[in-house]
Amino acid sequence: MNTYRLRILVLASSLALPFGLGLGATAVEAQAPASSCGSSTFPATGQKTSFPPTLKLTDAPVRDDGLVRAGGALSYQNNGDGTITDLNTGLMWEQKIRDIVGGEGLHHVDRVFPWDSAAPTIWDWLEGVNTEGGTGLGGHNDWRIPNVKELQSIVDYGTFSPSVDVAFNNGPGIDPCSVAECSLTASGDYWSATTFASNLAVAWIVNFDGGNVDVDNKSGTNFVRAVRGGCVP
Repeated sequence: MNTYRLRILVLASSLALPFGLGLGATAVEAQAPASSCGSSTFPATGQKTSFPPTLKLTDAPVRDDGLVRAGGALSYQNNGDGTITDLNTGLMWEQKIRDIVGGEGLHHVDRVFPWDSAAPTIWDWLEGVNTEGGTGLGGHNDWRIPNVKELQSIVDYGTFSPSVDVAFNNGPGIDPCSVAECSLTASGDYWSATTFASNLAVAWIVNFDGGNVDVDNKSGTNFVRAVRGGCVP
């Protein structure tokens, strides 16, 4: 019974990402879509410096995030086709680039959209990503908007403006750059696919200037990045 409970806790804290259930899975565990799930690692925050308190009154040890560094060290692979794979979670992410002024395409880093509006939304944009070139970005047509936990998983809390690993932030400047030349992230709010439970007109966002998580009205405009893979029924 203790092993069973521990396994459920691991599943509940895994960013909705896959873990193997094993041959001894109970009826409750079998509710998870094991057929679409592989192994993954909960990612670390990226913070590698310890910041102990300066006003602490006792000698109690301080094992803060920068000292413990729990989770898998942030690790990514640029696939050379406009996509980036997180080697911890297995999620594949859209790579953002910089297009020429007036020719901003699907993956231009500065494009913003509302979540829900009479104007083109993130969902209309996503349809373009899934039909791009007739096969979808990178040859895949199952791209989606990440949920808020997935989106937060690529925040690097060891840096800021933008708060992402260099895999998502290289090729500075203002000139146009392709997938072979740069990988970019705007220092602003990115939409998630997760609606705010207490107000259905609002959705969760992740801010990639500092990594904070907040909400915004769905009629507002924010950045967006597509993802695919993970544990999806």
